[in-house]
Parts: sequence; C-alpha cells; structure tokens
Amino acid sequence: MYRALLVYFSGTGITRHFAQLIQEQMEEQGYLCDLLNLEELIDITVLWQKKPVALHYTIRAEVKRPLSKYPWPYIELQDALKAVTENPILSNLESEWEDYDVIGFGSPVYGFRPAPVMIRFLLDLPVFKKPKRVFSFATHDGAQGDYENFMSQVLTDKGLKFVGHIDHTFVYSASAVIRTSFNRLTAGRLLVQKSVQAKENIKIFIKYLNNLLQGIQDIYRIATPMSIIFGLPYRLIYSYGIDFLLNHFLFGFGIHKDKCIQCMTCVMQCPQGLIELDDDGYPLRLYHCMYCLRCLNWCPTDALYFSKLTNGKARFPGPEVLLEAAKQDELSARLKKH
Repeated sequence: MYRALLVYFSGTGITRHFAQLIQEQMEEQGYLCDLLNLEELIDITVLWQKKPVALHYTIRAEVKRPLSKYPWPYIELQDALKAVTENPILSNLESEWEDYDVIGFGSPVYGFRPAPVMIRFLLDLPVFKKPKRVFSFATHDGAQGDYENFMSQVLTDKGLKFVGHIDHTFVYSASAVIRTSFNRLTAGRLLVQKSVQAKENIKIFIKYLNNLLQGIQDIYRIATPMSIIFGLPYRLIYSYGIDFLLNHFLFGFGIHKDKCIQCMTCVMQCPQGLIELDDDGYPLRLYHCMYCLRCLNWCPTDALYFSKLTNGKARFPGPEVLLEAAKQDELSARLKKH
C-alpha cells in the first residue's frame, strides 16, 4: 500500500476541491492519502512577509497604480530564485514526510505561476537528501503556460524527483467578481460535469504513478510540437490580456462603510496579511496583493470591492455551495418523478 501526501493552497476553494478529488481517487486505488492545507501547516502570512516574493502583475501595479505612498518591499520572482536559502522553520519536513511514497504540491495558477505564498513555501523548503518522488497539480481558468516547468525546476532544485503534473479547469471562479450575477445552479451543474472529467484524468495519472512506484518506466503525457506551436499564441494573448485587464480595470481596494459590520473576516482571510484596520475599525489595504479574491468572496455583507468594475457585482460562493445547489436540484427532480 502506497502513502501519498497532497499539500495545497486554495484561494477560492477550487484547488481544495481538486485535491479532494485526487485524494478520493487515490484511496479508491488503495493509497493512504493525506490532505494538508498549507495554511494548517504553517503561518503563511508570516512566512511570506519575511521575504515577500511577488509576481509581475503585482509589482507592475505597485509601480503604475500605487495604493499608498509607501511601497511594499516586494521581491521579484527572478531575484527570489537567485537567493534561495533553506528556512530552519521547515527543516523538519524531510523527516516528517519520510514515510510518504509520493507528495503532490497544488495551487491555483496566477500569471502562469503558483500563488506567491506557495512559491515562498517551496523556495523555503530544505534540500532533501533523499530524492523523494513529487508531482504538481493546479487549477486554472483556461491557461497555465509553463507552470509545470516552473514547478519541476523549483522542486528539482530542492533535491526532489519531479515525476509529473496534472491540472484541470472547473468553473471560472475568478470572473465571478465582474459579473452582474452568478447562477449557482448552472455553475454547480458545470462543476459536477467537470469533476467527473477530472476523476477520469486523475485515474490515468494514478495508473502512471503506480507504474513508477513499481519500477516500471512510463510516460504520462507528451506535449507534441504542434500543440506547443499553436498553444504559444494563445498563452501570450491570455497572459497579456489578463495582465491588461487586471492593471486597468480590476486592481484597487474600496469599501462601502455603510455595509461593513467590522467583522474582520477579510483581515483574517488574507493569506498575505495585507489588510489592516484604519483608525475607525474599517478594513484598509495599502498595497497590491496577489488578488486571490478571498476578501471579496468571504465578506458577509459584500462591503468590499476592488475597482468600479467589481463594485456591486457577483461573488463566488465556493465549490461546496455550488455542489449543494446541484444536489438539491437533482433531488427535487427525482421527487417530481415520483
């Protein structure tokens, strides 16, 4: 019986859902599989803020559209990669994870990279003396670029044996904040459909892992030259298109004080710890973040918005809510038949 560990960060809950599907399929195949939310392992806010690595779109926003006259000391990703050092806080992980046969690291895709808090965690990992097998998994809204190559590079540099990657698109959770409405039932049905497809892909991936663990050389998937050639323009358009949208229409931070109940949910939910309270007890963010959307999606009164484009728009309720909507609809349809 093989043991697996899935370490993940999730912004809107979709990556958590994907991790749960992988766990479910692994257990059906006889694995002992543990889930580990990165935020339950370590205080990622403290970890990230000590060396706050940021992606290009955040740094560009800080330069072009600063929210404060005091710039946050962000570290460019390339500079962070050149200055990797082991973090003693994480030095015990090699011994703690020794009994696992394979470890998966998962994150949503932000700008073709993992979430910056996940990047910081990976860069701070100790260099493993034994080349344990690892893989990456990701969720995205249609394009992940060279995410897999990045994960392979970082994990290999940590002495780990990178064996593959699996990803899936479920529902467009990020775009909910610019929609006038969000149909939970429609999204729930789509999530169910996409989850079925994901399970089939996961089964294929697990079969590939089984062969590797049994010493059988196998190939999971190969990118053909044609797919690379035709996929490049799409990735470029997607990358620059999203960057343009974020920097021109989305970035910012606003609040309707008449709606705010000062519950501090947004403060507690920010993975980067960038939301604080002003002198009157209202939330305030003075720096551009990675825009994981948690503060907007978790606000119980919809008091927060980023820019005018997100003001008064829909919010993503999380995969559990969508699945429950689809479940209740199916139950209702069955009762009508009887």
